[in-house]
Amino acid sequence: MATTTAAAERSARLLALAGELADDFATRADEHDQQNTFPFENFEKLKETNYIALPVPEELGGLGGTMLDFIMCQERLAQGCGSTALAINMHLFALGSMMETMATPGATATPAGASEAMAKLMASMLVQQKLIIGGGFTEAEIGGNWGFPTTTAIRQEHDGVKGFVLNGRKTFTSLSPIINLFSVNTSTTDEDGNPVIGLFIVPRGTPGIEIVETWDTMSMRATASHDMVIKDCWVPEQACVGLRAPGDADVGANVILAWFCCSVGAIYLGVATAARNFAVEWARTRKPVLFERPIAHFPGVQFRVADMEVELTAARALVHQTAREWMAGGLRERDDLARIVMTKYHATNAAVRVVDQAMTIVGAPGIFRRHPMQRYYRDVRPGPFHPMTNDVALELIGKTALGIPMEFQPRWA
Repeated sequence: MATTTAAAERSARLLALAGELADDFATRADEHDQQNTFPFENFEKLKETNYIALPVPEELGGLGGTMLDFIMCQERLAQGCGSTALAINMHLFALGSMMETMATPGATATPAGASEAMAKLMASMLVQQKLIIGGGFTEAEIGGNWGFPTTTAIRQEHDGVKGFVLNGRKTFTSLSPIINLFSVNTSTTDEDGNPVIGLFIVPRGTPGIEIVETWDTMSMRATASHDMVIKDCWVPEQACVGLRAPGDADVGANVILAWFCCSVGAIYLGVATAARNFAVEWARTRKPVLFERPIAHFPGVQFRVADMEVELTAARALVHQTAREWMAGGLRERDDLARIVMTKYHATNAAVRVVDQAMTIVGAPGIFRRHPMQRYYRDVRPGPFHPMTNDVALELIGKTALGIPMEFQPRWA
C-alpha cells in the first residue's frame, strides 16, 4: 500500500481549511456585496487560522504551502466569496514573492541587497504579528502599475536624516481598511541621480497617507479597493526596499507575475466553478410545468454544461502546470514572461465564458438578487482587467512567438 507523503498530507489539510473558510464566507457574501461593506469577520478568521501565512515556510511560523497549494486554496476560497479571496490575494502573492528571496537572493522582487537572514526575519515578523501587506501600485493616469509610475519619491533630508518625500495617488488599494504596511512603487532617482523605480514600505499611520473611500463598483464590491492619496509623505531612506531600472519587464517581473498570474487566474476559476455548480444544480431540479423532466434533459443545457466542463478543466490544467514549472525552477528567463502571462489570460477569459454559459442555463431568474448567479456574473468580469490586460497580454504573447522584443521601436510597423 502506498504511503501518503507529508507534502500530500499538508496539501490536503490546507485545501480542507480553504473549504471550511469558503463555506463560512459564502453565508455572508451576498450581504457584503449588496451593502458594499468590507467583511472584517472573514479576515479575522483568516488571521485566526493563519491562512494569511499560507505560503510562508512552517519553520518561520507559516503554513508551508507551495505555489500549487496556494493557487488551489485560493480557487476553493473564491467559490465561497470571490471578494475575500481576491483581497487577501494581494497580501498572499506578495508574501509568496518574498519567499523567493530565500531561494534566489538578489531578485528585484525583494529588498535590494537583502540577505537571506533579513528576508527570514521580515517574514517571521509579519507572521508573528499577523501583519497585512497591501499594494499601492496602480495609477489611474497611466492604467498600469509596474514600469513607469507617476507617483514620485524625491530625495530630501529631514532633521539631518536622509529620506524621501512621496507624492501621488494609487487606485485599487485592496484590503485598505486593514493594511498594516503599504507597498508603494514610485519614480525616483538613485544616489547618482539616475532615474529608477523605487519600492517603498510605508507603515499605516505615517503622516501623508490617506485612504479615500472611492470603491463603489459592480464587481468584487467587498474588496474595499479604495484610493490611497500620498501627499508630502516623508519616509527615511530605509523605507526604500528596492530599486530597479524603469521599464515593464525585468527578471523581477517573472517572480511577481508568476505568483500573481497563477493565483488571480485560480480565483476567477473559483468564481466560475461556483457559477457552474449553481447552474448544474439548477438544471437538475428546475422542471417547468409543461415538461415531464428537469431542464437537465434538454440537449442545449447538456451541451452548455459540457462546454463549462471543458473550459474549467483546460484552464485549471494550464494554471497548475505553470505553477509546477515554476516550482521546478523553470520560467525564469525574460522570454518566459509570455508563458506566465498566457496562464492568467486564458484562465480569466475562460472563467468569463463559463459564467456566461451558467447564466444562460439559469435564464432570467439568474438576474434576481436572491440568487448568487448575478453576483458570480458580475464578479467574474474584472478578471481580464488585471495585469496584464488582454490586449497587452496578446501583444506580449504574439511578439514573443514572432521573436520581436517588446521594447522594439516603433512599437507598430
